[in-house]
Amino acid sequence: MTLASSEITTIEGAADPVAAAVKQAWIAHDVPQCGYCQSGQVMSAIALLKQIKKPSDRDIDLAMNGNICRCGTYARIQARNEMG
Repeated sequence: MTLASSEITTIEGAADPVAAAVKQAWIAHDVPQCGYCQSGQVMSAIALLKQIKKPSDRDIDLAMNGNICRCGTYARIQARNEMG
């Protein structure tokens, strides 16, 4: 598999309105703890919201599956932030 012709966005480059909303919600819900999972969790949430504007709990579970949070903030990660 080659990535030479692929576009890769890192958390530092995630700066569109969806990314900004996720990052703002992350802070509002007091999710950040140790930082172990933050980049992966945030990027997974951004990708999900770009595909499904109003995801169900199941959509969220499936999209976030595989991101391990050592602090156990899963409930805060899954919390919904109604932004209109």
